[in-house]
Amino acid sequence: MSWLSKALLYVNTIRNLRPEQVVARVERRLGLKTALKFGYVPSPDVSKAKLGNVAHMPKLDFDELFLARFDVDDIMGDRICLLHHVEDIDWSTCWHAGLYTPLWEYNLHYCEYLLPLAKAYLETRENAYVDKGKAIIGSWIDNCPRERGGVAWDSYTIAMRCVNWLAFCGEIGLDQTDPVFMTRVSESLLEQYVHLATHLETDLLANHYFEDLKAIGILGCYFGDDETLEILMPKLSAQIDEQILPDGMHFELSPMYHKIIFEDMMRLAGAFDAYGYRDACILDFRLQDMANCLYSLERNVDRTPLFNDSGDNVAKGRDALLGCARSHFGIKPSFQAVFPYAGYRVIERDTSFGLIKIIFDTGKLAPPYAMGHSHCDALSFECFIDGAPWIVNCGTYAYQSADRLAYKQTQAHSTVQVSDSEQHECWASFRVARYGDGLFTEHEEYACTAAFTTYNGRPVARKVEVTDNAVIVTDATINGSLTSYFIFNQTAINSDFASEDVRYAPEFGESDKAVRVIVKENAESLCTIIRYPLNGILPEITCHEC
Repeated sequence: MSWLSKALLYVNTIRNLRPEQVVARVERRLGLKTALKFGYVPSPDVSKAKLGNVAHMPKLDFDELFLARFDVDDIMGDRICLLHHVEDIDWSTCWHAGLYTPLWEYNLHYCEYLLPLAKAYLETRENAYVDKGKAIIGSWIDNCPRERGGVAWDSYTIAMRCVNWLAFCGEIGLDQTDPVFMTRVSESLLEQYVHLATHLETDLLANHYFEDLKAIGILGCYFGDDETLEILMPKLSAQIDEQILPDGMHFELSPMYHKIIFEDMMRLAGAFDAYGYRDACILDFRLQDMANCLYSLERNVDRTPLFNDSGDNVAKGRDALLGCARSHFGIKPSFQAVFPYAGYRVIERDTSFGLIKIIFDTGKLAPPYAMGHSHCDALSFECFIDGAPWIVNCGTYAYQSADRLAYKQTQAHSTVQVSDSEQHECWASFRVARYGDGLFTEHEEYACTAAFTTYNGRPVARKVEVTDNAVIVTDATINGSLTSYFIFNQTAINSDFASEDVRYAPEFGESDKAVRVIVKENAESLCTIIRYPLNGILPEITCHEC
């Protein structure tokens, strides 16, 4: 790539950003504060710290799918598995050791693995599990002083870690059994709270900024810091209005991040309710919308849908999230098939083969200033048969990997490509320069049509229809040739079309083999019929020019 081409990528990426992001990036690079309010530094009183001010949510903390990621015996033996990678841990050195990838190191600092220890203690009443958790927290406090900085004091890791510390301490009642240790924890949380409130990620905004505000809200309740909460609430309210679309989806359009933010919202609402904070009602009406969205996307499916950056081993599970919404807030989700703002269309149909569910991405985009988690997946769809994934997108796999961009490319999704053009200019792990856009055009009971225009002006339309015996996909363009990709979650395909093995990653850090079928004709319209694999026979794929 020439220096001019690379310079244009930078220019076209920067022009997508908001001015305040650029200013904040400069401020952070210069070591300046990006505070909740100019010149404001919280001054909470550690003596007011109270676990009872923070709602404990065992349905989230002890989600079975979440706990299954961890082996408690391994944790007790100082072995930590995160994102399918295991490291032997020396708690006196690990926090600054740069283990594996930056994302793995971030997850180490989140301290989510404290919660399986809490669960093991509650089930067995063996104090060794509590002692191990306290030792891990104490190790972090001893080895991660603020002046040392690094990942330990990155705003995002603070926002995640503080909530997990409070959940661990709250679930086992450390305020009652070891108040001396809790005082030490509170003193550390106070320091992290003050640092976070003066180092907000306003250069990134989106989910990072929301995590910062969430943690400040929960810690503000924990410390009884009304002054900071008063400053926080207008900013939090504005972010809720912006980040939660009118149809309930999180605006980065990732089902995984939707679940993460939904959990954040419930923890915030729970903390405000426990503390008795008067403005908690600003959260309540969006919880129902977010629950409806999660339920609609994941009803009758066995995993997180893989649109944009998504994977199944990061967010809490659907059942735990909806169970928490029901038990804490009395929310019963309802199904909706169309998400006009998020751009998702859900089709469910009982057929002679089984329940077919399709989630169709009609090409809506995340906000231009926050496209780091976006993929070239416009007009892609995933198809589930009785809950099991059949036609899929490849997933995400990792954030720091040589394969990162390959998983974001058009051909890594069950979608259509025009004249070999990518949909967006995804040119670095979290960077997008020029980008395309799409829209709904027509809805039917068991079909949907949408159109998309790539970043370089190539239009394409796709119709996805579910019949009793097949999925029918019709693609059309003008002045170009079409290539339709269909990725099957299996190892063999019966087709006259070209097929090749690809890596399919329903979870971060691990991939399986799948088969990509490539339907390519020198034509401006294609109609692909994918018949269900009756009686265990491989699906039949046929195509003709429309």
